[in-house]
Amino acid sequence: MDKALGYLGLAARAGKLRVGAEDCRKELLQRRTGRLLAAADAAANTLEQAREMCRGREEMLLHTRYTKMDMARAIGRGTPVALVLICDEGLAKAFAAAAETDREQEERV
Repeated sequence: MDKALGYLGLAARAGKLRVGAEDCRKELLQRRTGRLLAAADAAANTLEQAREMCRGREEMLLHTRYTKMDMARAIGRGTPVALVLICDEGLAKAFAAAAETDREQEERV
């Protein structure tokens, strides 16, 4: 598991993660903070829902390179996960930075 997925698991264990479109939408309506992560293989309608949730706050949406199963395994679930919201700003920034670093290292290989 790479470092970014480790941060995703940490957010789940800390109770700072919402999973699925409906839970993410509810949380965003209440708090309006965090980072919404979309799986690389998320369906087009799921991505449209994510864009709608983040309308006016596009920087909140991050299209990851991780599949639904990658994200599910990282948070300890057996079923695919297309959308997750990291509710903690520090963990969200750490995830984004680690994901970028992991991608850069992968491209060098």
